[in-house]
Amino acid sequence: MNDVDKEIVNLFKMIKYHKAEIARLLQYEVCSRDLFNEYMNLLPEALTDIQKATRFIYILSQSFASKGNHFGYGTTSRPNLQIFATGHLKDVKERLRNTYIENLSFEEIFKRYERERTFFFCDPPYFETCGYKNPFTEEDHTRLCEILQNIKGKFLLTINGHTKVREWYKDF
Repeated sequence: MNDVDKEIVNLFKMIKYHKAEIARLLQYEVCSRDLFNEYMNLLPEALTDIQKATRFIYILSQSFASKGNHFGYGTTSRPNLQIFATGHLKDVKERLRNTYIENLSFEEIFKRYERERTFFFCDPPYFETCGYKNPFTEEDHTRLCEILQNIKGKFLLTINGHTKVREWYKDF
């Protein structure tokens, strides 16, 4: 598993090794704009990795569209209770048990892991859509396309149907 977002990588590492503590910390959280803003204002560098993971889960689960930038609330719905349902962390931990967790560029991942028997699930940021912390440019897509054309293994790519995207990946 690879992602360039260090918060996501940290989250998966902490679930893999410290699921019980994350579940313990989340079990008493409430849906609150004030608490959401407190978490948003915490400086990650002042937190332990477990606290960073807990903060990340809270912010994503309580933000509008899980984008992590605005408190998500509805006038015709109930609060999102994901943060209280920590039982699914066990499933995530079990899935990660035999998983390498990387924080590398996609180019480096292909260099390290590409073999005939390798299957890559590629989920780059969609082209010309907003909300991504880490940009993925037209040049990045071009490089990814070139790499995919030359791998020995197999891959599945999830991507949007933008006109340029359809042109870049038309051979797949």
